[in-house]
Amino acid sequence: MLDTTYIEKLTGYSGSTVESVLEGFIKFVQLELRAGNEVEISKFGVFYPKEFGERKSRNPRTGEELLAKPRTKPRLRFFDSFEKGIQDSDSISSTPTTLTTPTTPAPPTIPPTLTAPASVPPPVPAAVSNRIWHIVKDGVAIPISESELKWQITPDTLVWTEGQDGWKSASEVPKLKYLFS
Repeated sequence: MLDTTYIEKLTGYSGSTVESVLEGFIKFVQLELRAGNEVEISKFGVFYPKEFGERKSRNPRTGEELLAKPRTKPRLRFFDSFEKGIQDSDSISSTPTTLTTPTTPAPPTIPPTLTAPASVPPPVPAAVSNRIWHIVKDGVAIPISESELKWQITPDTLVWTEGQDGWKSASEVPKLKYLFS
């Protein structure tokens, strides 16, 4: 499991929010790679699918010759600038792996290698939960956090509701009516 403490302190977001964003990112990369697409993250690298066709293989236990099924493996190619940042000790300030919690909360700090954003996004309001909803987008059911729904759905978007309700239009789900008022 990823220790989100550093990201929490850097951004000011709660651990559950950080974990939710990271989970969403991982699912997004998986969906894109499954579809055969690349995912590029500026200043970091490119995730891409590598196809392996059918090939001859052996069962290590019996020595029997087998035909291995074709498969797709995820790959990551780092950008040169990212790799240089690891090698160049002057470009990134070292941060201890164990962070201590200050007695008074300090505002999030930005590492010297990053520039401050024009405006820091406000935290997600307490009224909006971090609940994960399942919606149909382009004919595929995808998970999405409630805080991101406003930009992803219309009143006609199909949303999975728990219980016996099943799939419904977003405008018919009482918990989501606030998105359309």
